[in-house]
This record gives sequence, structure tokens and C-alpha cells, in this order.
Amino acid sequence: MTEQLPVLSLGDLIDTRELQPPVWVAHPLITTFKVLIRPVGSKHQEFLEQSQELKWDMATMSRKAELDMDKYLRLFVEHVIVDWQGLTVKELRKLVLLDDWKAVKRHKGEFACGLNEKLLLMRFSPSFNTWINKVCRDVELFNREREEEAEKK
Repeated sequence: MTEQLPVLSLGDLIDTRELQPPVWVAHPLITTFKVLIRPVGSKHQEFLEQSQELKWDMATMSRKAELDMDKYLRLFVEHVIVDWQGLTVKELRKLVLLDDWKAVKRHKGEFACGLNEKLLLMRFSPSFNTWINKVCRDVELFNREREEEAEKK
């Protein structure tokens, strides 16, 4: 008697999700602060294209595409940083210089994860910006290696 194999379809085998799922990652220096990060993946090229602006180049007397970094950062941050937890004044002080530390040091609540807050951290905290980009690359590399291992089996 022969064993009948189940019928497979491509939809069962191919990961059709356009976006990789986000993952919670604790900040290496501030373990009480963690960020829900979604890797950029295939969206990187889309963000670059959406951030291009045609400007007149006087040297060549033609239009030239230039990257609008503010627009790119906004698109990147909206996609990559999904949420965060544990960002208090004490932790924020480790990431950026505060204008008036003494006036806010007794504040006990957490900062909400809004677009403006994300942009401020990315712009004014080089260590936070670098860490977010590194985590995105690491997660994408991990996923790529996992897929390559699965292909070998």
C-alpha cells in the first residue's frame, strides 16, 4: 500500500508577507527600554524613491534628483519603529542632552511613542539612531541566514 502525500500549493510554501514581523529589542545600555522594530526589508528602495525631489542644477542646467533626508527619515521611522516601552526621563537622559534636567528629573511616567518623539530621538541621539539601524540590519541578516539554511535542508 502506498502512502499518499498531501497536496501542496505554492501559497503554502512561499512566505507571501510583504513585511517582516516586528520584534521587541531591548536597548543594550538601558535594559528597561525596549523598542518594537520592524526591519526595513524591501521598503528601503521605496523610501528612497519617495524621498527624491527634482531640483534645478545650475552647473549642468538640468534637473537633478536629490534625496530629501527629512522625508526619508520620516518614512523610515514610521515603518521601522512600531512602538516602545520603558522610556522615562532617567533613560532619556542616557540617550540625549536634556534642556533642563533639574526641572523634569522627578517626572515618573513613560514617554509615548509618537511620530514626533521617534523623529526627535533619531535626529538628536546618534547612539539611538545607530542602534536602530544596526538592529534592522541584524534582523534582516538573521532572517536571510535562516532562509538560506532552510533552502539547504
